[in-house]
Amino acid sequence: MTKMIEKTGALSAAALTDAFRRLNEEGGDDPLLNPVRRLATDVFRAMESGAASIDAIADVVADMNDDAFEDRSRSFHQRRSHGAPVQSILQEAAEAGFDAFRGAVERPQAGVVFTAHPTFSLGEAKRNLIARFPEDDEALPAWRRDAAALRGAPAETITLRYEHGQARKAVVNAQEAFKALNREIIGFAAARFPDQWRALNPQPVSIATWVGYDLDGRTDIHWGETIRIRLEEKAAQLRRYEAALAGILAEAPDDELATLCERLKDAAAFAERQTAAFDGDLNDPDTVVAAANLLTAPHAGRLTSLKGAIDALTDGIARIADRDAQIDLMTLRAEMQACGLGVARIHLRVNAAQVRSALRADLGLDPDGGFMGRSALGVAAEKATGAETRAVNFGSVFLEKMTARRQFMLCAQILKHIDADTPIRFLIAECEAPATIMGAVYLARLYGVENKLDISPLFETPEALESGGRFLERLLQEREYREYVLKRGRMAIQLGFSDSGRFMGQCAAALSIERLQVLFARALSAAKLANVEALIFNTHGESMGRGAHPVSFRDRLNHIATPWVRSRFAMGGIPLKTECSFQGGEGYLHFQTTDFAENTLNAVWADAAAPTPPDMEDRYYADINFSWDFYRGLKAWQEALFAREDYRRILSSFPQNFLFKTGSRQTRRQKRGGGFDLSGLRAIPHNAILQHLGAPTNVSGGIGAAAGREAERLVEHIGASQRMREVIAYAHYARSLTDVSVLRAYAALYEPAYWTGLAQNADAPAQAEAYEAVQDALRRGDIAIALDQLGNYLSRDLRRFDAICGAYSGDSVKPRAPGADRLRILHALRQALTARAVSLTARAPAFSRRHDVDHGDLVRMAVDLQFAEAAAVLKNIFPKQSDAGAAFAGLEEKVDDEDLKGGAYPDIHADIIEPLEAIARLLPKLSEAIAHHYGAFG
Repeated sequence: MTKMIEKTGALSAAALTDAFRRLNEEGGDDPLLNPVRRLATDVFRAMESGAASIDAIADVVADMNDDAFEDRSRSFHQRRSHGAPVQSILQEAAEAGFDAFRGAVERPQAGVVFTAHPTFSLGEAKRNLIARFPEDDEALPAWRRDAAALRGAPAETITLRYEHGQARKAVVNAQEAFKALNREIIGFAAARFPDQWRALNPQPVSIATWVGYDLDGRTDIHWGETIRIRLEEKAAQLRRYEAALAGILAEAPDDELATLCERLKDAAAFAERQTAAFDGDLNDPDTVVAAANLLTAPHAGRLTSLKGAIDALTDGIARIADRDAQIDLMTLRAEMQACGLGVARIHLRVNAAQVRSALRADLGLDPDGGFMGRSALGVAAEKATGAETRAVNFGSVFLEKMTARRQFMLCAQILKHIDADTPIRFLIAECEAPATIMGAVYLARLYGVENKLDISPLFETPEALESGGRFLERLLQEREYREYVLKRGRMAIQLGFSDSGRFMGQCAAALSIERLQVLFARALSAAKLANVEALIFNTHGESMGRGAHPVSFRDRLNHIATPWVRSRFAMGGIPLKTECSFQGGEGYLHFQTTDFAENTLNAVWADAAAPTPPDMEDRYYADINFSWDFYRGLKAWQEALFAREDYRRILSSFPQNFLFKTGSRQTRRQKRGGGFDLSGLRAIPHNAILQHLGAPTNVSGGIGAAAGREAERLVEHIGASQRMREVIAYAHYARSLTDVSVLRAYAALYEPAYWTGLAQNADAPAQAEAYEAVQDALRRGDIAIALDQLGNYLSRDLRRFDAICGAYSGDSVKPRAPGADRLRILHALRQALTARAVSLTARAPAFSRRHDVDHGDLVRMAVDLQFAEAAAVLKNIFPKQSDAGAAFAGLEEKVDDEDLKGGAYPDIHADIIEPLEAIARLLPKLSEAIAHHYGAFG
């Protein structure tokens, strides 16, 4: 490859692809030949010799990035929802009469929740490009030109307000889709039930968001920002109601509704004033007092309930004769009841540890362990029984130091002064003790919000998922909790594929979550709580298909709430509502346009209203002993992987620098004490690191090991079980994007012997010395050893998985994702650029330690991929130009004296610093290109 570049002077995607394929063929005869490593070395040596330039590689990366982006866009359009048979579902629901039809459309059986994590790597402009991906090939060249024009576009600065703005755009499209679905329902009812349809109040799905309200693991959201966001949403929604009603009145004038329109207009203007008041410095008590007084004091524009508006619309529907206006008014009424005085319903989220700390004084329990026993549940229930409501104001909020208490206070203030009618979901993360939930019920009663608050535990850790069934049983045995649930009319839980997917693997997590859902149905059935709805919110995660299923949108919905699960609730006569999250940039793509939003929302509703019937003979459920043995084996393998020292060593080191910041939340949870704790690394960067090493093993790993000596039985199991086929397809998709040779190639970069070999074959002493300096920085070689050891561990399991897939499909060829060669070449280019950057840094001249860094520190900085930082240090030590000699420029006696140049080093800038900066700019683009193959985090 090096000779080819030297001969032709060219470097192109086509040439690299041809070279890689030849190397891949040679690797079939030589088990030690790694085509990724060999290609990386060839390109690196070509750069070292001057035969290949960084600019030429940048052009190749750009072309491959465009190709990967095109593939990602096409794949998204293939996987996304393309609609649902709404009319046929309505027709079937209407067969049993109007009352049955109302029951089918007036209770939300499904919901969407907009969440925000660091997943905005695409940027809004590129999401818009994906949304308008052309359907015909003729328009593709123009689309690609638009994509190429965005190559150098600066990434947005991701702040909480940016995330909230993106969520708002998605929510608006969801609201339009909600209106369209309701209009279709109402129109159908008008034709089918001409004497009854006006009594209909459709609520097929719910829309919610936690953006700006999620405090789990973050301290950067001030309580005042939560109120400001809530008021901003209120003002925006009131403007929306005002505009909708004004449009109706333009076609069908009505004096009473015109009065309502003016009322909405005034309320919107006043809410905008309140929003501005909470945009000040709320660490200043005077600012808090002024903002609070504007929010709480009586005012002609103050509106905290839509009950009067809804009644007025109902009267208008009966009074106005125009049929289209009636439909419009019914649609507006439905939106008011669904969203209330906000763009969507809100979810507040805190951590269980925050709740326990807030309860320490009141319950007398140790937050670190005192909540686990049965007696703790009794203590919390007894306290809840005698709780007397405590009045709060914004002074109380300002002075409160406990996060959980402050959140309950904010709920009270929102319900008193912003929206008195719309319920709030209160999510508690990492919840493993029933007493925590009972304690939260006590706090809700203490602050007078228990009648509008749905307190929901999140089950996400392996321990929580394993014991979750018993957790729910114990809660439901407590009289005080049952009374709370009966008053609310629902019992809510949250299930997360995110943390569970990194601790126990995505496939094992999915099976464990399904089991817990079934146990939830069993616990509710045993509790005999008449008409209490089961509400399950699935939050996905960061992985193939966003923690759900990568094949299709219907598979995605069935994966997080399987037909079998739905049938268990139906058998118990338990009303079920399922919600799923749409996270960050990729998730919002499903709502990027109104057409996308309509298709998505219709599919979400159809999946709940007309669920896929379960196969009662499915082998997975019929042979549950084998299925559960498989699950335990899979979980054990993944947990052993997470505990491996080499795995922890790798994820704690250089790969984190492959990622660029794309969200407002920190990538690591705050932990007590120092040092690296892998469990503190959030699931999204954790899983993204695996993808950027070519080994998304939290999905693809463990299947072979779990089969053990019963591989043939597993093959039979797959053939006789749709559920098992879905799980295997999930892992198989990840397997097609897993290549241990990529992982091993990264190991070479951190192997001292690699740099020793380069030094021995160097063309010049200075070059050899630079390589030896890198060798010194890598003296222990522990990263290389860890990568090799992990590669060995993964290879054995993946070989068995390949054999199982081959036996099932009859195809012995390893699975290969679209663009598989391109993905491997991108990894090789990243490794070549990394080696070049390290080599350049090592060539820097020696310098004194007066800059708080020595030459060895600089090389180690480069080894950690901190190239921009290394370039900045070099620029400080070796300035490009200096004015120091200007004072003597008038001397007529001219000499070539370096001292008179004032310490300028233009050659070091041209030969080392500027190329180093160019590589630092190129690597994030390379990371983006690699990420496109996974359709996830950048």
